[in-house]
Amino acid sequence: MKKLFLMLCVALVSVGAFAQKGEQRVGLNLNYGTEISNVGLGAKYQYGITDAIRLEGGFDYFFKKDGASMWDINVNAHYLFPFAEKFAVYPLVGLTYTNWNLDYAVGFDMDSDPNTGNMWGMDEEIASGKVHESRFGVNLGAGVQYAINDRWGVNFEVKYQLISDFDQAVFGIGATYKF
Repeated sequence: MKKLFLMLCVALVSVGAFAQKGEQRVGLNLNYGTEISNVGLGAKYQYGITDAIRLEGGFDYFFKKDGASMWDINVNAHYLFPFAEKFAVYPLVGLTYTNWNLDYAVGFDMDSDPNTGNMWGMDEEIASGKVHESRFGVNLGAGVQYAINDRWGVNFEVKYQLISDFDQAVFGIGATYKF
């Protein structure tokens, strides 16, 4: 019984070490998106609503690969569960607005089709363009954070973005600064 009481006291003290009402943090992330199949950078702002509930606003940009790039804006809620002196885990739920851009070029060999005359001496005819799609979606995921000291922390997070035609998992590692 004493051990249970001691563990409960440590857990309650730890909650205050991770998120306190009114606590504010800013941070940067390095992300990987599975649908875009590329890395990206992100920035975030966190605000402690209560000792355990935190809101986070963020922006991520995924670099262009094979003509595709994307960015998203996220608003997530975290519920912090401390499990050691400097560690906490959290589920997250939120909303996302995502913007996808695709540059494309289509070409074909005019000499390969006997019905097509090559009257200008061109080997390829190219059609190119851009496709742009924006969608709203839902974020579901979890993360773990470690407090390096009173000001700095690091985290690892996995979230699944449920977006019509653009579902993807996003893996992120980041750092935050409390001010």
